[in-house]
Amino acid sequence: MFKITERQYNIIMKQAMRAYPNETGGILGGRKDTITGVLPIANKISQESTNKFGISSEDIERAYKFLIKHKLEYLGVYHTHPKGLPYPSEQDLAHHQKYLFIIGLRDRKNPEFYAWKAENGLVKPEDIKIISDVGVTVVDIMTGKPKLSENIGGKELDRLTRMINAFIEGKEPEYHKYNPTNWDASSFSTFA
Repeated sequence: MFKITERQYNIIMKQAMRAYPNETGGILGGRKDTITGVLPIANKISQESTNKFGISSEDIERAYKFLIKHKLEYLGVYHTHPKGLPYPSEQDLAHHQKYLFIIGLRDRKNPEFYAWKAENGLVKPEDIKIISDVGVTVVDIMTGKPKLSENIGGKELDRLTRMINAFIEGKEPEYHKYNPTNWDASSFSTFA
C-alpha cells in the first residue's frame, strides 16, 4: 500500500483538472511505500496530447536532481487518462515501470487515482491511502529545521511560489538551466 498526504494528492488532482482534456503527469519520489515528493511535469507531446503523455530528457535530469537533493527513491511516473479508466494501457506497460500511477478522469467530478504493480507480465492493483497532513512541516533533512521558513531566503521562496502557482494555472514555469552533468539515466524512461 502506498501513502500520500492530502497536500500532495491535491497538487496532483489540481494539475489533472487544469490540464483536462490533455494528459499530464509527473514524477513521484519517496521512501518505501510513502510518497513524499511530487514533481509535476508539463506534457511534452504537442500532438495527440489528449491520449499521450511524454517527458523530455531535461525533465528526466530535473527529476533526477530533485530525487537526489531530497534523498528520495524513484517510485514512478504518474499521468492522467482524461477520458478513460485508471488502468494501464499497452503503451503504459511497454515502458517497463515497476509501479504505474494513473488518474482516470472519465467522471471528472470523481477522479480515480490508482497504483499498479507491473511484474513478469502481470498487473496487480496497489492501494493508495491518502493521509492527513495536519501538523506536517517540511523539514530540511540535514538541519532538522523547517525548510521554507528558515532556510530559504525571501526571493527564493517567492520564486518557488510563483513557479508552483504558474504550473497550477496551466502555464509552463521557467526553470534555470544549469550546465550539463554526467549521470546515468538508465533507471529512467519516458512514459507515453
